[in-house]
Amino acid sequence: MNKLIQLRGLFLLKAFRPDVSWVGSLITNIPEVFVKHIVALAGTCLSSMAFAAPGFVIDSSTGPRTDAIVMEHVIYTGACPGSSLDPVRGYFFDPEMPTAEGRRIRIVNITAGMSADPYPYTDRQYQSGGRSEKIDFLPRSHHGQRYFSVTEGMNDFEVTYSDGGRVVSTKSFQFPVTVLTRYEGRWPVCRVENRCSSGPNGTYCYPQTVCECR
Repeated sequence: MNKLIQLRGLFLLKAFRPDVSWVGSLITNIPEVFVKHIVALAGTCLSSMAFAAPGFVIDSSTGPRTDAIVMEHVIYTGACPGSSLDPVRGYFFDPEMPTAEGRRIRIVNITAGMSADPYPYTDRQYQSGGRSEKIDFLPRSHHGQRYFSVTEGMNDFEVTYSDGGRVVSTKSFQFPVTVLTRYEGRWPVCRVENRCSSGPNGTYCYPQTVCECR
């Protein structure tokens, strides 16, 4: 056990030296079980570093994702042309800042090209469950009341944490946005309705086909 502790200490001391030639000789001269412990320790350190930055958890059809905000832009062709782009729902999280009673966050999108009067922002509770209240994202360049504006590509954010109106921390982070474009044919939906009209000789009814785009 003492040897394992010494090896772990040596690994951590050497980890940031540019010369890593010592690793090969070290591994070849220690039992395999200690090598496994060293590899596991390194993996734990890297995993913690990978998830240390603030970000978003995004709802998707395949489950929560934390790598990007992905939206689908549908362009309709055919007899009923048009387009649709629905908002995407997600939540903010920060592994280094726990949720707390009365805590709030204010996230501002300061990406180049965004309207600065004001910059798009959202103010949310950050009280429980390790994440904020829901946030609905939509691509656009100005601030809106209902949706938090983002733009395609890498977005730059500033987040301010406050407890009871007192600012406790401010951070900057980046998060990517991808908009996927899909083309889809759309055609009118038709149905037959009875139309009636009144005249001198009574009421006359006749069938009429009614079509509408949906």
